[in-house]
Amino acid sequence: MNGPDIIEALPVQQAEASGRARVTQVGRDYHQHRYVRGWEYLRGVGVADHEMDLVHNAFVDAPGSNGSGQVAHAVSMLNRPQGRCHTVVLLGEAGTGRRAAALRVLHDLGVPRERIRWLVLDWDRPRTEQIPHHKGHGFVLDLTGCGELAEDFYTGLDDYQREAEAAEAFLVILASPEGWNPGTLAAVPTVRMIRPPATEIAKAHLRHLAADRVDWLASAPLDALLTEAAEPSDAARLARLIAQAGEDDRDAVKQEFTDWQDHLHKWFQKHSNPEDLRERALLIAAALLEGVPAEVVLDAADWLFAEVGGVLPPGGALAGRGLQERLNAIKASQDDEALSLEAQQHGLPEAVLKFVWRQRPQLRRVLLQWASHISAPNGVAVRHLRRIADSLVQLSLLPGGSVVLSVASDWIATGRSAHRELAAEVLETMALHPVTGAGVRKQLYDWAYQKGTSKELAIAVADICAGRLGQTYPRLALTRLRLLASRSDGLAREAVAEAVRRLASIPEQRVLVLSEIVGWAKAADSDVRRAGTHTFLALTDITGDTLPLPAAGEAADDATDALAGELFVRGWRAALQDPSATETAHARLASWLDSPRLPDDQVLSLAAAVLHGHLGQRGAAELLVGSSGTCDVGRMRRRLLLDLLISQQTASPAQSVPTAGPGSDATDSAA
Repeated sequence: MNGPDIIEALPVQQAEASGRARVTQVGRDYHQHRYVRGWEYLRGVGVADHEMDLVHNAFVDAPGSNGSGQVAHAVSMLNRPQGRCHTVVLLGEAGTGRRAAALRVLHDLGVPRERIRWLVLDWDRPRTEQIPHHKGHGFVLDLTGCGELAEDFYTGLDDYQREAEAAEAFLVILASPEGWNPGTLAAVPTVRMIRPPATEIAKAHLRHLAADRVDWLASAPLDALLTEAAEPSDAARLARLIAQAGEDDRDAVKQEFTDWQDHLHKWFQKHSNPEDLRERALLIAAALLEGVPAEVVLDAADWLFAEVGGVLPPGGALAGRGLQERLNAIKASQDDEALSLEAQQHGLPEAVLKFVWRQRPQLRRVLLQWASHISAPNGVAVRHLRRIADSLVQLSLLPGGSVVLSVASDWIATGRSAHRELAAEVLETMALHPVTGAGVRKQLYDWAYQKGTSKELAIAVADICAGRLGQTYPRLALTRLRLLASRSDGLAREAVAEAVRRLASIPEQRVLVLSEIVGWAKAADSDVRRAGTHTFLALTDITGDTLPLPAAGEAADDATDALAGELFVRGWRAALQDPSATETAHARLASWLDSPRLPDDQVLSLAAAVLHGHLGQRGAAELLVGSSGTCDVGRMRRRLLLDLLISQQTASPAQSVPTAGPGSDATDSAA
């Protein structure tokens, strides 16, 4: 956040901090300010019941350094006789089972599963002030991808520990050995994780999921799949496949666990003649477009065949083999109109794409180009962008996968409109993926900041921030939007305004978005301040379908909407202090006064708070008088507003200007 979040409140009201919301009151000429930071807490998401069931019933605890299990050691450190601790660090590389261990620690501490939360890292740098500590809750914070932590994070853990103790909350931090170096800055109990034996994990999971199949692990062809280097996730996956398999269908389990490698090697060897190239193209198209209608898949396959220089036989759809014969060749099924590889051979679609990507590296850019062609406007698969994007993101995780990000960004930067929509979908999906996410979010930041970024790329970054990225990581998205809005070249100013409007239209995010934008408008940096004013005024535009406040007659959350109204007051007053924005600020306020869609009490109290002290400003008189075209609602409200302002002017100095509603602590809950 940029600067403190200042919320105007009535002076007679008592300010109370909930949780760790910081409340400070500062006297002014006619009102006071409350600084509330409750909504800055990281958001927490619950853990699925099936995962908690496995943690409860099938957890394997590797021996710890003190001779007991690692989880038992962590729990004992939190329950130590000399004083209960409320924070512990599980130290180890990804793949050592830290997530399951963290959940088991909280379970063994007695935290109810409905109060266990996995924290979403909606920050550009770790800050202990944003870690929640709601009463009786347990939180898991994964810092593995955060790089080197700043000193203030370590020193802030002492404050967090005291507050967590007071709230009877617990925090389990996951970190890698190279990323956790507190030195003498923090004294937090640490447990070094040791990878549990994969076979033992698989057995424990099977005893819970399908106890009668535990012996499958010791018989061919499954007995050699779990090596000593196998990760806990591999063991859990194998157990799940065994539990879901058909009766004694062990070979299918092996094929899926190994990504169908043997099957695909044999299939491509069998279909290696020139006349089989169309079937190869069909297999790849069916894998990319799993579950898509047959007509689309067949057309896409012909596109790929032509992309590699193939010549379709004369006769078009009349030529060659029939549909069923071709489906038999690739072992696909048809349900109604949709084609599926998955129905007969689970996991095959993803395995096909991985196999081709690894075995034919010279085909990688051809595949990406083909995917862009079939998903372009008027392309045969334009209605299936999300499916294609998900497939391409899976390829980005493989060796050489960086080309996916490179090609997608090139499509946008060079202004190729035919590719832009798929490229944006790929980048958005990559930005949300647990493996690629951190790196792509950093790339979006760099594009927003760099002077050489093209207009097309800047607009794409704004669009991505307005979509699923902004819904999952609103603070990260707003940081990138601030960089874009502050650019002197104004490349994406309108795109930023639209992005912020979309984010603010989500009721749960309205206060957070408004507080950030108002912070921009009050920033010390002139470019950021100008960007904040312009963006704030875009939020006040009510000519579209969405309203920044609930319409008249709509149900509302009183506390949240009061807080939003107070933020609008601050933003408008900031805009009135900018000579270049004063006229627009008055015009937007006039449109609110004229709108029957907004409730009278909200509009009048907000307008009175905005105009107090600014009545002598150029344009204020015209606003209060209105024009010959002012509607009846607008004329009535202006009379009431003028009376209200006059009564305030003659009121005693101790009386406060009404704001858009009563104050609120507005603390967000991660629960």
